[in-house]
Amino acid sequence: MSRIVAETTHWQPAPRPLDAGRAVFAIGDVHAHADHLWALHERIAGIIALELAESQAAGQVSVVWLGDYVDRGWQPLQALDLVAAGLGLPDVEEIRLIGNHEVYLIEAATGEDLSLPRLLNWWRFGGEETLKTLAPDARIEEPAELAAALADSLGGERLAFLQGLALQHRIGDYLFVHAGISPERPLGAQTEQDLLWIREPFLSGRDWPHPVTVVHGHTPEGPTALPHRIGVDSGVFASGRLSAVELRGDRLRFISTQEEA
Repeated sequence: MSRIVAETTHWQPAPRPLDAGRAVFAIGDVHAHADHLWALHERIAGIIALELAESQAAGQVSVVWLGDYVDRGWQPLQALDLVAAGLGLPDVEEIRLIGNHEVYLIEAATGEDLSLPRLLNWWRFGGEETLKTLAPDARIEEPAELAAALADSLGGERLAFLQGLALQHRIGDYLFVHAGISPERPLGAQTEQDLLWIREPFLSGRDWPHPVTVVHGHTPEGPTALPHRIGVDSGVFASGRLSAVELRGDRLRFISTQEEA
């Protein structure tokens, strides 16, 4: 029987330094793979516990979840519950961001957008597993029935959790978002569409104008570290790897899961 383990890479220079004693972990797109998230949580919690025991630097550690907790996998509720529960460590700041796949789920479960084109778009871009799991007997052609089934499966507490997720968070010279930011707009003028959906011209980052490095998911190419961005989405649904980045001082390393026989 295989088991999921999480391994770290070697340290490498970070694009920008954090304040002394500061550490940040950012976790990429989970996509309803709760078993991988559990293994990653255990590894990160072990690293944090060891560092806190050695340095006594309480309050200097942050963990950021970068969104896309559902879709493309068969454990959406378990994944949401793990993200909501966090690591369970004292004196650790925890920030949970929203991804574009959570927007689809919120819109459908609340009835905000039950148009057939929107629902079919969600199905096409990863929602099939979520819909089959949370609303197995509902039909897209009956949107009210579908919304009721999704809301019932989620329950009020999970739905409130989803609706309370943040769009972005900044720590020092790092900005944490789901997809990225537009290099064509000031930081304060970024749109929700930018933060949740952008790829180019963000990914290539030519003539980068912003005073921050963006830590993001959304594009399953990672883990990747460039001067203007750190991508942490390793496409767990296809690669079998869920990744996170650890930023500490002027260096970084990646933590990724894999299945072992």
